[in-house]
Amino acid sequence: MPELPEVAGFKRYLDALALGQRIQRISVVDDRIVKGASPRGLKARLSGAMLEETVRHGKFLFVQLSTGGYLVLHFGMDGGLHYFTHISALPEYTRLLLSFTNGHHLACTSVRMLGCVSFTEDVERFIQEHNLGPDALHGPLTAEAFAAMLTGRGGAVKRALMNQSIVAGIGNIYADEILFQSRIHPLTRLDRLGQDELKDMFRIMRRVLRTAARHGGNVEPLPEGYLLRHRSPSGRCPECGGRLGIEKISGRRAYFCPRCQLKR
Repeated sequence: MPELPEVAGFKRYLDALALGQRIQRISVVDDRIVKGASPRGLKARLSGAMLEETVRHGKFLFVQLSTGGYLVLHFGMDGGLHYFTHISALPEYTRLLLSFTNGHHLACTSVRMLGCVSFTEDVERFIQEHNLGPDALHGPLTAEAFAAMLTGRGGAVKRALMNQSIVAGIGNIYADEILFQSRIHPLTRLDRLGQDELKDMFRIMRRVLRTAARHGGNVEPLPEGYLLRHRSPSGRCPECGGRLGIEKISGRRAYFCPRCQLKR
């Protein structure tokens, strides 16, 4: 389920394998993956371009093109990137295929068509047009600014963490981890949290995302004390050993420890 750490892993993967490659052919395998442009228009923008640089903001990955503008990749809940040599190895659920002049290919996959590809002339304009908040991991956001953004808001704290217009990059899974390490119940109302608690949550958010991003969102290398290692209906808290609780928030399952994360 690609959130910020997984997209950070996709960025490293693309940087290592596909940067500097020139596109020889573009195949839009399924037109539904293209948003904000026509498949024909996207192909015209990409044709003959070299992949020069990547920029990540939240869950979006932007690939700068030598011909101008950026290819925009959003991975939804089950998307990915696959760089390979022989077309016979085309991954299942490939929706967009870039074939390079060096004979290699880059496939953008999406199982349930929840991801999308697009094009933008300018990253900052795209961020503004899509009402994306500051990136949760990088950029100028400070603990003080984060606390100020959340102060005075109502509703559950988990909903706010997953709101991409407040801070970009956090989804269901990492919101649970941040709240677990902050010892805050996911249904706690924002107006019950003080400035110091919000600042601490910001610092924990950065630490969690930095740690997870180093591993590209792979759960296994994470520290044993992370909730993600135990997040399941039968899971137990890595701190107290108690059975994890489950709540439905914004249509998603929130996992938490009822003992360590008291509701306020």
